[in-house]
Amino acid sequence: MTAAKPYPLLPVPPPALPFVGRSAEGRALLLSIRAARSVALVAPPAYGKSALLSELVEAVEEITVPLIVPKVAPFTAFLSDLHDAMHGAGIYSPGVKITKDLDTDRATWRKKYAGGNEARARALVEALRLYVQAGHQPPAVLVDDAGGITQAMTPVLVGMAAHAALVLAIYPETLQKAGTRRLWQLCDKVELAQLDGSDSRALVGSLTASYGITTPDTKAYENSVLALSSGIPGEIVRLVRYVPAAEIVKQRGGSALAQNRAAREERGTALAPVLLVLSAVFVIIRVLGRARGEMDAYVIGQVGMAASMILLPLMRRWTAAR
Repeated sequence: MTAAKPYPLLPVPPPALPFVGRSAEGRALLLSIRAARSVALVAPPAYGKSALLSELVEAVEEITVPLIVPKVAPFTAFLSDLHDAMHGAGIYSPGVKITKDLDTDRATWRKKYAGGNEARARALVEALRLYVQAGHQPPAVLVDDAGGITQAMTPVLVGMAAHAALVLAIYPETLQKAGTRRLWQLCDKVELAQLDGSDSRALVGSLTASYGITTPDTKAYENSVLALSSGIPGEIVRLVRYVPAAEIVKQRGGSALAQNRAAREERGTALAPVLLVLSAVFVIIRVLGRARGEMDAYVIGQVGMAASMILLPLMRRWTAAR
């Protein structure tokens, strides 16, 4: 049963930038929310966690009430933000007189549960429980930045997960935080990887059009952005939005030149063991020729050593140049 929305939800600004890809990850998130299961949305910085959550708000509204909260820390602010989101959705803490004026009702809620975070957290969990008990689909609590989770917050979030689908955007290392394992065991895990080549190129094209960027060689510009960004959405946005097109192409050219030079140096360096072996062979021939009184062998060894000192370094540089 989809809950009615008696009052406007917290305003969620539409994505300011074009959204590309992440269809599989979006479907996974929505399936978990529909099943009232919590989700850990895991990715490094700049991989598009916030953009994905913003993109999915309308789809979540078709399933249940989305409660948008910016971040989980500090915990006092998290509880206050969650109260405001629940108030906007018509989910009220028990025993609090409601005037439908957010500022007034927030002050009343704080006064009613003046025992601090623990009392206010219990009130919010109880409000969620009563809401679901009334026959509503468990709401989805979308936390844009849950990286600040601590051991002390974990019992409260576990309690909320019993009556709501938590969607917690975190970094991979957040999963390793002490005292939080119990929460992650309750969550489905959705991981964001780098965008593939086609999605990356589509994002570059959309951003280029959005910002009105023109270049003499659009293909070279796109290829440069793709090479420098490595498929990381936030890096693509940074390059297109803030770095001049000419500088991007120049950086890409310089990068390619440096890579090619390094490869050539590597090929030259790979000759070093061969050069050492050849030099050692000529030394042995020279020593044996002198010990046996064989002048020809001695001369060959001497000439070979001289050649190693003069010609072989030249061969190394020639190979590197090739």
